[in-house]
Amino acid sequence: MYCDFVPDKRYQLSDWRIRPLPDDMLQYARSDTHFLLYIYDNLRNALLDKSTGSQNPTALLDEALARSAETSLRVYTKEPYDLAEGSGTGGWDTLAKKWNKIALTAGGSGLGIGAMQREVYKSVHWWRERVAREEDESTR
Repeated sequence: MYCDFVPDKRYQLSDWRIRPLPDDMLQYARSDTHFLLYIYDNLRNALLDKSTGSQNPTALLDEALARSAETSLRVYTKEPYDLAEGSGTGGWDTLAKKWNKIALTAGGSGLGIGAMQREVYKSVHWWRERVAREEDESTR
């Protein structure tokens, strides 16, 4: 919007741990950061322009900076995987209920399945979760 530049986002989600970084990834990193200060200046000026005429001429800028500080103070915590109950956003029971496929809990409603099928479903889901975390999560 401010720079008349469309970045090539192919490398946005790449594995940046690899070394040496390929030339294409280095070029992406350079181009992606090249305009940041210029964009910041434009956004700051736009907020100041919109605040003109109000009692506090920096009200919108102050609000944006306060929200930014709040966001940057958030600490990521990995949601634990609950194998026994299957609860949580990515739990096996939560997904089964979401898709209305089967009732996996003991007192659940729906089609219901036997104890063996329930354990197989849980085991496959746990395997998938474990492999996904090993393959996709950063080493940090």
